[in-house]
Amino acid sequence: MLKQLAKISLFAGVVFTAFSCDDKDDPTPAAETDKVYALGVGVTTSTATTNYVVQTGDLMNGTISLTGNGLLQEGYRDYAFGGGNFYSIGGLGVTDVNTISLNASNQLTTKTGLTFEMANNEFIDVDGTGKTMVGVSMPANPTAGLNAKFYTVDVASNTITNRAEVPMNDIHPSNQDWLFHTGMQVRGNQLFQTFYPVNHTTYATANTDTCYVAIYSYPGFALQKVIKDTRTGPAGAFNTRSGIFETENGDLYTVSNSSYSNGYSQSTKPAGILRIAAGSTEFDQNYFFNTDTAPNGGKIAHAIYIGNNKLFAAITVVPPTLDDRWSDKNLRLAIVDLSAKTITRVANAPVFTGNGGRSFAALVDGDKVYTAIAADGVVNIYQTDIATATATKGAEVQGSFLGGIARLK
Repeated sequence: MLKQLAKISLFAGVVFTAFSCDDKDDPTPAAETDKVYALGVGVTTSTATTNYVVQTGDLMNGTISLTGNGLLQEGYRDYAFGGGNFYSIGGLGVTDVNTISLNASNQLTTKTGLTFEMANNEFIDVDGTGKTMVGVSMPANPTAGLNAKFYTVDVASNTITNRAEVPMNDIHPSNQDWLFHTGMQVRGNQLFQTFYPVNHTTYATANTDTCYVAIYSYPGFALQKVIKDTRTGPAGAFNTRSGIFETENGDLYTVSNSSYSNGYSQSTKPAGILRIAAGSTEFDQNYFFNTDTAPNGGKIAHAIYIGNNKLFAAITVVPPTLDDRWSDKNLRLAIVDLSAKTITRVANAPVFTGNGGRSFAALVDGDKVYTAIAADGVVNIYQTDIATATATKGAEVQGSFLGGIARLK
């Protein structure tokens, strides 16, 4: 048990210290390229993790350095993007959000003032227009609170414009298990949320035979119903936010792994993908994609939607055992075609170990996807060409891991 909790703490970055970039160095010159990227970079030592947001105009060459280039972030951080802003979101006792954008000189600038009541579990652009973000905060245990809190945020004013609370016990019986959030999507006038039941003290997962989706009204966030399907287990995993995705035509897909490597204490159903068809609020009984048995398959641990009914994913390709719990290892990059039910592994990308319980730091930019892989203590950006599913090794990142990435210009 202590080993398990230590693993959770390691993934979440529970302990932090503060050390800044060298203030004596000259600031990085304003970006001269037509692109500017923001990266959330974590630096981990034997005693602490420190987070920075840095910028670069080139993801493929040289070194992306923290020296004279990093905005120090207080405490644990995760990241989101919307409306031209890179959101640095606090967690583990930190509830503020730093809204980071570019100034007239193409340098990162921070706007403060956005604060949630509890640590935020996910923060998404509602419809891709960059006008409204939706956040959710789920108490980690009954002592922390009994209600899930939903928010809408106006991007232009950087303020919370609507709040709503939903009793946790209404979403899932709290006398059986607590629940952890794994993903959400807004479709029209409804919000769809994936979660998994868990013992909030031991993190044991006694109920892994059902996939759950809670459906709420939007923007009111009134709980309408919870739908269930027993062909696979719960969607998503601890803090990964890879539980549910929406395609261009309004279909929703839930992604389940029930993987020891991502924190589950048992696995009783095959890893798989289910569909909620456009206009429907029930699982499509004619669609099931078993990713365990698919060629090039495995358990989808992390993913982002990249368009045209495809996911860019990190897949656990060696069947994990209980000894692998929380390890997030044996990952391969892949492109998952939801319509064709195929998995194509990305060539020229190594097998790697992920960052455990956090969102997938990957960015689709045109016909390329960018993410980072750490090998032998060195973190590099990898560019994947979507059409050919081929990776090219890019710039070195001066840090221990990449926590988030977005294009600001």
